[in-house]
Amino acid sequence: MKKIIFFVLSLVLAWSLTAQALETNLVDTRNEILKTAQEVKTYFTSSRDPVLINSMWDSAVLSVSQLDAYFSMLGIFNTIKKENLDNAPFSYLITWLTQLKKTTELNIKSLEEIKTTTDARSKVLVLKLKDIFSNLKMRIDKELQTVGQFQEATKKQ
Repeated sequence: MKKIIFFVLSLVLAWSLTAQALETNLVDTRNEILKTAQEVKTYFTSSRDPVLINSMWDSAVLSVSQLDAYFSMLGIFNTIKKENLDNAPFSYLITWLTQLKKTTELNIKSLEEIKTTTDARSKVLVLKLKDIFSNLKMRIDKELQTVGQFQEATKKQ
């Protein structure tokens, strides 16, 4: 009977964690970053700040790649035997999210250090990306709390 209850709870947990990325709007943030990266890329040829524009594009694409990898990692719960749900998958997700948060903080810091730009459009893009990355950092914090709660819930089982 305990195994059946544990199995059902594990299934609910795995399903809800997989759906968690959609609930926290991380997918929307990822799409917003990608859209802004495309906007930055189209501006590259006409900008008088090509190094800045290239750096912003690189930062945005890296963030999108890291988020895509995180969404793929959520699928690891589908490959784990429900009876053997241990701490390793949660620790890996937490480590990945922590690294993504550090990268996002570095991106914000880099954008804050830009005081002057040659083009006004470059300044607008800097402010837009800074706002998006700040929003991403806040959502990563929420995601870290959620994954931590799931980790604690499985320890009690």
